[in-house]
Amino acid sequence: MGFLDNCCNTCETLAMASVPQQEWCEPYDLETALSNGTIFPCLNLEFYKAENIPCSICNPEGQSEQAKQLNQINAVSFAINDLTLYLDTHPDCKNGLALFKELTEKRLGLLADYAKEYNPLTQSSMITGTPDTEKYGWAEGPVPWEGGHV
Repeated sequence: MGFLDNCCNTCETLAMASVPQQEWCEPYDLETALSNGTIFPCLNLEFYKAENIPCSICNPEGQSEQAKQLNQINAVSFAINDLTLYLDTHPDCKNGLALFKELTEKRLGLLADYAKEYNPLTQSSMITGTPDTEKYGWAEGPVPWEGGHV
């Protein structure tokens, strides 16, 4: 019998981790959430604070309208992803479900507006134009290697 066999039979539990489950807290607005890395203020714990880091979401001055629209899409998309993590452990949370639905609808609207103005960004925004002139618009706009935003 080896050393590990004896050890495992005689060792007692040294520690047991206990992690409290997150409670719902009123989320940040979308721009603040993206700049803080979470939509939940109660999870925004400063471990190492970084200062003076440029943030295009926080300072939209001088940006093109296209860049501003992309920033909105990014902020909403980030919030949806963060909220998804919360809903994985709180699937019955009414506040979380309502916010998820609201943000998903907002994201689809932003993607549709961006596709009409510039070019589609995702498969869910490939049908472009008005009801009279709808078309499959995936090939519209520059591709990434031509400077496109995909």
